[in-house]
Amino acid sequence: MKTLFALIGLISLTVLPAGAIPNVFFPNGTSPIPVIPAFPRFNADLTEEFLNQEPWQDGDFSGPWEAEPSLPDLSIRRMSAMPIVFGEVPMSVHSYEGGEGVQELAIHFLDAGLYFGYLGNDTSREQRDEMRERRIEFSRIFKKLSDALQEKLEEGCGRGIEGRIGKTTVLSLGYTDYHWEDFTLRYVEREDHSISLHLFRKGSEPASLVEDGWRKADRREREAFLENRVLEPAEGSLELTDFPVFSQGSTPFCGIHSLAMVGHYLGLRTNPGMLAASADFKNNGSASGSDMMEVHRAVAAELDMKLSLAPRFDLKRVERSLSEGVPVLIWRRVSPAREAYHRSVAGSDLAFEPLTVEEREALPARDVSGSPSHASVVTGLDPANGAVLYVEPWGHDGWDRRMRIEEAEATTYAVFYFKL
Repeated sequence: MKTLFALIGLISLTVLPAGAIPNVFFPNGTSPIPVIPAFPRFNADLTEEFLNQEPWQDGDFSGPWEAEPSLPDLSIRRMSAMPIVFGEVPMSVHSYEGGEGVQELAIHFLDAGLYFGYLGNDTSREQRDEMRERRIEFSRIFKKLSDALQEKLEEGCGRGIEGRIGKTTVLSLGYTDYHWEDFTLRYVEREDHSISLHLFRKGSEPASLVEDGWRKADRREREAFLENRVLEPAEGSLELTDFPVFSQGSTPFCGIHSLAMVGHYLGLRTNPGMLAASADFKNNGSASGSDMMEVHRAVAAELDMKLSLAPRFDLKRVERSLSEGVPVLIWRRVSPAREAYHRSVAGSDLAFEPLTVEEREALPARDVSGSPSHASVVTGLDPANGAVLYVEPWGHDGWDRRMRIEEAEATTYAVFYFKL
């Protein structure tokens, strides 16, 4: 991959002249365009191309793109090296394609999860001091980007139109829409957390956090929709189809990404970064200080569902939820050895072998507060073989995991049930 990035830097790319695109959207040459130097750079300005209808038809944008795990009705790609867009270098760029071409380009100029990464709760004084300095630097970058982008958008497109979507206070999202020719440029800023610009073809921008199919359906239609996604591969076994997988990468957002996966499966259209901001993550490299319970309740309320929390893995209750087409989100204690084993046997019947006495004794105890933990989503059961089927927020590497039922029972300390 390093060779690819080096090669890209040597290629002389032909970029269309600005033409009708407002000049203010391009660098003025008076200052460098950082922002995050640690991220690979793609030496091209794609502002013109992103505001050109033609590549939106087939997603044929320039640059190195990599496929993310796709959703049933949506193909997701992300840039693996960052271009210049609207005079700045973003931290990530995603393309969402489905139906008639590209539906959205999401340009994340600043994202606290990516910026701070995962540090965990067990930190040294030096690490805490360094994180404090990084928070000061983050706030400086945030202010600079916020001012620069809004000034450019207003100068190039005219005054924006403010709006808000989401019916719950926690998830309610404020934005400013700018319009240029055939495009809507939706600017979203979450204070001290993230700055992003979402490009849509005019008229296609979302008016709700919940997709229309779910939002407009009555209870009976929702029940039928969920039940139609339940498979019974063998007698007594259950498995949900079309479950999405996101990737938390190096962020401390395992619980957030798992919640986002469940939410998306049920019709919620929010990205993990937005949920992290709603949970009030503290930019400290961990989930410490965030309000995870409140954001779970808000996701359920946004979907017109109920949420209940249990302290133990109850096989019968999990089975009942899956039979209704609803996945179950679990928080569990983990160890490197067990996680490595689960990864090595993903999709293999080897995972169904009963645990030895030694393996049982080595399992991390569910009731040891502060020990390493992780969030996963149960999407199936195979009781005849003693297996729980689950999904991890690790992108392509997260599908088709399985563990013994007794391991889930021994290590799970919080279970979230969503119900109509």
